[in-house]
Amino acid sequence: MKSNTTKMPNSTSRANLEEKFDAGQDVSDYFDFSRAVVWGGKRKGAGRKPLGKVRKQVLLSAAIIAKVDAIAKKRKQSFSAVLEDACGSFT
Repeated sequence: MKSNTTKMPNSTSRANLEEKFDAGQDVSDYFDFSRAVVWGGKRKGAGRKPLGKVRKQVLLSAAIIAKVDAIAKKRKQSFSAVLEDACGSFT
């Protein structure tokens, strides 16, 4: 009795998969690329959340930096938070 499956003479099988791959031959007939699984990459919601702030470089004298640092330490705030509070009082 004949089998319903016909074996192609050059088809890839478990037995010759690695052998063909190492030889540089095409082994794509052994894989189903329509069901490919992609690993890694960016996950939704991953990473730091945006603060809505923009980085800006400002040149300040050493005396002003020392004063702002002292205020920030006293308030237990960051340098940027103290500057934002100070600038908010101008509006």
